[in-house]
Amino acid sequence: MKKIDFRSLIPNLITLAGLSFGLSSIRFALELQFETAVVFIIFAAICDVLDGLVARVLNSQSELGAELDSLADFVNFGVAPGLILYMSIMQERDFVGSIAVLIYILFSCIRLAIFNLDSEDQSSEQSGFFMGIPTPVGAVLILLPVTHTFIGLDWASDNINLVAIYTVLIGALLISRVPTYSSKREKLKLKNNNYVIFLVLFTLVILGLINFLWISLTLLSTLYILSIPFSLRAWKNQNS
Repeated sequence: MKKIDFRSLIPNLITLAGLSFGLSSIRFALELQFETAVVFIIFAAICDVLDGLVARVLNSQSELGAELDSLADFVNFGVAPGLILYMSIMQERDFVGSIAVLIYILFSCIRLAIFNLDSEDQSSEQSGFFMGIPTPVGAVLILLPVTHTFIGLDWASDNINLVAIYTVLIGALLISRVPTYSSKREKLKLKNNNYVIFLVLFTLVILGLINFLWISLTLLSTLYILSIPFSLRAWKNQNS
């Protein structure tokens, strides 16, 4: 058995904290506390960002950490959001709802397995693009019909077939070869006065999420979906 570097324990503990949030989200979903369940998914997503950041800062990436991260991502951004969507909306049409959610969960598992094995995907991320959408983004996107109900837009329960199609499409994007923007994109690196613009926008986003969580999350998710054609065009230009 390999010795575990003490420094690697810190990001791994953050990963396990994220997994705890994901498991708690499942519990709240089963108790029909859907807003709390979605908030815990957001906490899990924050941990997903922090564990990688801390691992890079401490130079403590490890095989154990990578495996833990994938397992946590599957629970947090595959199983948990799928269950929230099913329990809150889709179980009204059990067969259609369960099939759509199952497809999304399976595709999230495939996405994580492909990313772990495919060096091309990882090199594409370094060049500024993901192939397909990351699982945390997929989780937020399939929860859009749920978060809409939190702001009074209760259309989904009357359009379950449409929600099912949307859920499958998001699942398909997880394993697709459609390029989407990565935060490591070179052209997004800030220069000089752009830092001020970035800080202002970042502050506005944080304040929006704190004060108007569901509206802000809905707007950001919609903007992300609208950005996909632009990322495809940018990727083609970069590789032409």
